[in-house]
Amino acid sequence: MQNRSFITLFCLLFGRLAFAQSDCQPSFQYTPSTQNGVINWGQFPEFSLPFKIVYNGPRFKDADRLPLKHGFTHLANFTAADVNLPQQNRAILWGGVASLAGQPWYEIESPWANDLTKYKQKWTDDMKGMAGLFTDTQGKAMPNLDILMLDIEREIPTDPSIRGLKSNQSIPAQYRALSDIDFTERYKRDLSKLYAEPITYLQQNSIPSTTNFASYSDAPIKNTEFPLNYTWQEWLTSDKVLNYYMKDTITNQTGGKFYQQNTFLAPSAYFCYEYSSLPYPNIAYQLFQIEANVARSNKDVMLFQWLTYNKCQPSSTYGFNVNIKKYLAEAQGIFPFFSGAKGLWLWEGPSTPDTVNYSIYESYIYGLYRLSQFKDFFTGNYRLVIPKTAYDHFKDQDAVWRGVVKGNEILIAAINEFASDGATTELTVRYGDWSQKITLKGKETFLCKFTLPDLQNNYVLYPNPSNGKYTFEYYGEGYLKGDFKIFDALGREVYSENYTPASSYISRKKEFDLKQPSGTYILKYVEGEKSIIKKIIINQ
Repeated sequence: MQNRSFITLFCLLFGRLAFAQSDCQPSFQYTPSTQNGVINWGQFPEFSLPFKIVYNGPRFKDADRLPLKHGFTHLANFTAADVNLPQQNRAILWGGVASLAGQPWYEIESPWANDLTKYKQKWTDDMKGMAGLFTDTQGKAMPNLDILMLDIEREIPTDPSIRGLKSNQSIPAQYRALSDIDFTERYKRDLSKLYAEPITYLQQNSIPSTTNFASYSDAPIKNTEFPLNYTWQEWLTSDKVLNYYMKDTITNQTGGKFYQQNTFLAPSAYFCYEYSSLPYPNIAYQLFQIEANVARSNKDVMLFQWLTYNKCQPSSTYGFNVNIKKYLAEAQGIFPFFSGAKGLWLWEGPSTPDTVNYSIYESYIYGLYRLSQFKDFFTGNYRLVIPKTAYDHFKDQDAVWRGVVKGNEILIAAINEFASDGATTELTVRYGDWSQKITLKGKETFLCKFTLPDLQNNYVLYPNPSNGKYTFEYYGEGYLKGDFKIFDALGREVYSENYTPASSYISRKKEFDLKQPSGTYILKYVEGEKSIIKKIIINQ
C-alpha cells in the first residue's frame, strides 16, 4: 500500500513537470535614429515602471516631459517648461558640494582647517539657485524636491594615500605629529564627520522633510573596477571592503552619520573603454555593485548609469565621447532590477551637442520598455532568483541569468556578453523542480515569461540536484508548521520530522542535510489538509 501511494506521488510529480508555457516576443521593435541631436521618444508607446528612474540626459528643448511618459519617474535636467513640474518628479544632482576654492577639503581633500561658515554660505546659495528653478519656491531658501543627490567626491580612499597627505605642510602641525596609524584613523573619522555636514546644514535650515537624500557613488561597498581583489565572502562580511565614511567606527559595520542621512544608496558602475579587449567591467560588474550593497545594507539601491564608456586604464587614449554598445545600453535598462535595484539614475555629462547621434538613448529606452511589459512581476509579493552571484559571473566571464517569480510564473532575463554576434548559447535555467532550456542569440538580452507547472502554493526546494544539503522554503503568508517525510526510490521512509518552530521564531525556511546515497528521493510535507510533494536528486 505504501509503495502504491509512492508510485502515485511520482506520477503526480512528473506529470506536473511535463509542461511549461512561455511569452517571449517583444510586442514592439524600435528604429534607431540616424539624425543627430534628437531622441525619437515618439516612436515608443507610452509606458511606466514600478521603480524610481531618474532622467538626467539631454532634453533638446523638450516641453512635453517625454521621459516621464516613457518609463522615467523623475527629471534632473530641466527646460523652461518645467517651472511647474510636480514635486514628485523633481530630482537634482547637487554638483560641487565640496568645491570651494581655497578650502582644504576641495584643494587637497583634507578635513582639517576648513571654514564651514564659507561652505554654509555656498550651500545656501546653491539651494536658492535650485529653488529658483520652480514657480512654487522662487525666492525661497530651499527647493521642494523629491530627490537631492549629492556629488561630493572629495575623499582620499586608501591608507597609503592618506599617509601621503601627512607630509603636506598645510596640514595643521598637531595632525602631522601623529603616528601613521593615528593619522590615518583621525583622517577617516574627521572626513566622515565632514561628509555629514552638508545634509545636516540643510536639515537645520528647513529643507522639506520629505526630501530623499543620496550621494553619487557613495555606498558602503567600495567602488572598484576589479571586485576580485577580495573574495565574495569578504565583500559580504569584512569591514575592509567598506567605505570608511559609510562605516560605524564602533562596530566596524555599515553605519555612521553620513550613511544614516542617505535615504537610499547610489553606487555607480560604468563600462570601460578597454572592454573591447579586456573582459571587464561588464553587466556582471554592475550587478555586483547592486548585490554587494544590498547584502551590506537594508536601504534601497538606485544605480547610477552612463551610456558612454569610462576611461578605466591609464593606457587608454580615448576621449569621453564614445558610446557604449547598444546591447549594453538595452541590458542596463533591464538587469539591475533582477539583482535587487529599486531605481536607476541615467546620467549624462553637461555637454550634449546637437551634432552627436543619440540613438544610444533609444536602445536604453527600449530596454525599459521591454521590462515594462512584465512590470507586474515587480509589485506585491515576488521573489528574485539569483542562482549564481554576480561576483562569480564576473570571475568566470560566463552567461548571466536572473529570474523573478510571482504567483505561478517566472520571468527570466539572460545574456552572454562573450558570445560572437552570430553565435547562439544554450542555457538551462532552473527554479526548484522546474527547468527550461533557452537559447541566447549573440549578445542580445533574453527576456521571457514562463508558466511554472505548479508551485504548490509557493513552496520551493533548492538547490536541486544537490549533495544532500538543500532548503525547503515557503513564500506565502504564514510559516512552516507540519510534518516532513522523505522516501527513497523504493518507497522506504529515510527521514521523518514534525517541524514546529519556536514561538519566538517564525520560520518559512527549513534546511536539510540528507546523508543518503546518490539517487532520487521524494519529500512530502503535510500541514493540516495541505500536502506538498517535491522530488529530490542527490549527487554525491
